[in-house]
This record gives sequence, C-alpha cells and structure tokens, in this order.
Amino acid sequence: MSKDKDERKGHLKLVVNNAEIRSARPSAPEQEFVPLEELIANRDLFRPAFYRGMGRLQTKGYQQLERYLANRGAPYGIDPVHGKVMVLPAGNVSPEALEFGSPQDELLLSISEDAGGSGLCFSLEMILPYFSEDDAVMEEALLFAPVLQYGALFLEENPHDGMLDLIYRLAVPLFPPVLTTRLAERMFSIFSFELKETFLALSDYPEG
Repeated sequence: MSKDKDERKGHLKLVVNNAEIRSARPSAPEQEFVPLEELIANRDLFRPAFYRGMGRLQTKGYQQLERYLANRGAPYGIDPVHGKVMVLPAGNVSPEALEFGSPQDELLLSISEDAGGSGLCFSLEMILPYFSEDDAVMEEALLFAPVLQYGALFLEENPHDGMLDLIYRLAVPLFPPVLTTRLAERMFSIFSFELKETFLALSDYPEG
C-alpha cells in the first residue's frame, strides 16, 4: 500500500500563479478574464450590472452578503459577467489556502435559486490548488481526500484546458430565503475548517 502511495506522489502537483487558466472564471472561452484585484477595485462600478435583472429575494440575499463582508473587512470583488458571483481571496478565509496554494486562489460566493426552485441556496466554492494531466491521478486524489461532514469534494472539467479540477463546495438552503450574519459566520467557519482538513490530507499525497 505504501509502495503504491509513493509511486503516485510525484504525479499530483500544486497549481501556482496561474489563476486565469485554472479559475472557475470565466465560464466561457469568449469571456474576458477579469483579475480579482480589478473586481475588488471596481466593485462599486460593477454593482449596477451585477444586480440588474436579479430577482427580489436573490438581490436581498446578496445585499446581506455584501454587508456581512464589509463588516468583517473582507476584500471582496463583484463579478457581473461570469455567473454573477462574489469573489474573495481564499487566503482571507483559510490560512491553509495560502500555505498550500497561492495568493491568487479564489473563493467564489453565490446565492442562486435552489434545485427545487422553491427557495435560494448560498454556496462557497474553491478550486483546490492541485492538478495532474492524468485524469486517473485526479480521481485517485479525490478518493484519497477526506470525507467531509458538511461540504463536498468533486471533480469537474476545466473549460480552458480540458483538465480535471478538484473542487470543494459548501452549500446550504436559505429558509426563509434571507442570509443572516449568524449563518454566514457558520458557513465561513465550516469552510475554513474543512479546507484545512482537506489540505492536510492531500499534503501527504503530492510531491512535497
């Protein structure tokens, strides 16, 4: 077992300094990538386009989220183009994201209609900073990662290079459909803890 593990270790690598290629933004090849720094610096400029055409409950949820992020002094950006998401440096929420990844790693925040169409869903998502050109290695990394209590790990093909991304997502329904400070704090706390557990487990998998 340990021999097999050692044979795998050199194949899973850390992704650094290439957020434009490995990011979940943009979602389509024709969309221009907007760096996180620009989203943060121009969020007041982007805000009208972000909220334009949005439903009342979803608007209220995002406004609550903006107030929460502002109160905690988080350097968040608003992206009105790539799926209407709010973007944070992952290291702002998870110190381990800086330790194992890079300052360019992003946390995507979204409030969208839930699968049943009867309410809203608040989610936090991050592409974990690991990759391999071999899909089988990525699939084994997913199996090697811990089973989490609240969030989920899954693989998804990156539209820019066709390679698999290992993604963590934490999502909860909003009932009633408003976001409270207490719920946001709980979500960020769980996100930070489960990311730490995942990074510590996977740190024994790739080549150090």
